Amino acid sequence: MLARQAWPRAGPVAVLITVICTFFMLDSVHGAFCTPNSGTCWPDRATLNSWISTLSGATSVWLWDKTPEKFLSSSVTMNALKTNFPGIIVAPVSEKDLLSSLQFALRYKIRVVTRCSGHDYNGRSNGRGVMMIRMEKLDFVEYNPDDETVMFMSGATHEDVYSALAGVDRIFVGALSKSVCPAGCLAGGCHGLFSRRYGLGVESILEIRLMLYNGTTITATRNSNADLFHAYLGAGQNSFGVAVSFKAQTYPAPRQILRLEVSLYLYNPKLSGATSPNLFSEYIFNVRWFNSMPDELSGMLVFDNDVVFIRFFYTGGDYVGAFNALQPLLNSPYRRSVDPIVNYTSILDVVRHLQPDASELFSRSFFANAFLAPQPSMLNNLSRMIGETKPPMLLWLTFGAAVRSGSVGSVPAGMRSAMYEVLFKDTWFDPSEDELRMEYVSTTYLPALYSFGDSSYNNEYTTWSNLYNVLGDWKKRFFGDYDRLLRAKQKYDPCNYFTVKYGVASDLPSATC
Repeated sequence: MLARQAWPRAGPVAVLITVICTFFMLDSVHGAFCTPNSGTCWPDRATLNSWISTLSGATSVWLWDKTPEKFLSSSVTMNALKTNFPGIIVAPVSEKDLLSSLQFALRYKIRVVTRCSGHDYNGRSNGRGVMMIRMEKLDFVEYNPDDETVMFMSGATHEDVYSALAGVDRIFVGALSKSVCPAGCLAGGCHGLFSRRYGLGVESILEIRLMLYNGTTITATRNSNADLFHAYLGAGQNSFGVAVSFKAQTYPAPRQILRLEVSLYLYNPKLSGATSPNLFSEYIFNVRWFNSMPDELSGMLVFDNDVVFIRFFYTGGDYVGAFNALQPLLNSPYRRSVDPIVNYTSILDVVRHLQPDASELFSRSFFANAFLAPQPSMLNNLSRMIGETKPPMLLWLTFGAAVRSGSVGSVPAGMRSAMYEVLFKDTWFDPSEDELRMEYVSTTYLPALYSFGDSSYNNEYTTWSNLYNVLGDWKKRFFGDYDRLLRAKQKYDPCNYFTVKYGVASDLPSATC
């Protein structure tokens, strides 16, 4: 995933940023502006400053005309073509300041969006005119040896949690990106290297402390406020309240984690000119081959320019057995090269060496992903489409029996039944290519993905926002039992203050009371 974008802060650039921010704030009134659909406006600057003065000194507050760099970077962190400018950005250092922020928002009918790392191409960590509460300062993590659980606040990153557990030889089931916060990852299910063995990240969560729109703090578990507990774990993207902290079960850490990188040809070199069968139809999308892989084997596949690169990770103890299971693939005609095995001492060691500290923004991009179920006929169709169109793609090998048998959270059935998560992408920078590029992706691999229907949990992350990006079926596509989620939303956030694009109740009036 993308890390936070670092923006220059010098001379002419700062002036340009201020001009850009001012352009987007044309509806401002004395430095404050109206929140959409609420029928009210932000309070005047004097009132705003008076409230800010009551916050602790370590809590950061950014205003668009005082710190335009912060606003611009926050508006485009994950998606340069779906910008939104909040009304104010607050980074509380304590629950007391978080409470004060929510009460201020309620008093003036200001919508609220919380954010940690902001890894969401659909913009669900931002909103126009909202109070953006950045949680990064609430990053405390503590391991409890008595019950082998870990408590982490919602501003903690995966690196923070893995660091706290590395010294006690325990693991938390989370993602691979060190800069992503588990709080956001869990809102979508959260899968990683250990998911095929222990399930999605949501399965390990024991309790969530949440602060509701009116400042009330409650604890949700499988038995207490269970509807909120299950709703957040899978559909919690800025929809129900502010997740303050989590308590999660941990598991014994593997003695070592092995990484094996292989390079393979898309086509069988012995079948000159043939596009089918190919590597995907014979191995990757072959259900029998997938089921023969050990549960401790996971990884990531990258396909580009007729070559497939796979990075396998093995977290079990039967190293010989795992290597033998891979032999049919490694000795096949598709083999191009096999790198030496790399040994990691812990999951913390893995994430610190795999993920870059920063990467560029995608200016004009198309991302569409689906969770692929073990349906041979459809997988064969997808293999054929890949062989013919050769789209750049990523694929995660993190699904299996433990994921499918899960029972916690509102994760859609399609994700539960998946063999893989596949992401197709296309990136360009010339605006004159927009229509041609979007027509291409909309007529080639999108139909193949959509043919999986409800079972695939199609999830389109498209930075290009035009007629090709009208997600009319987002309730079905992103969520499972939407009616159940809506009931939980109306119970815990009856005024609909937490409202973001493609979130539960985002199509209903916001800040209504």
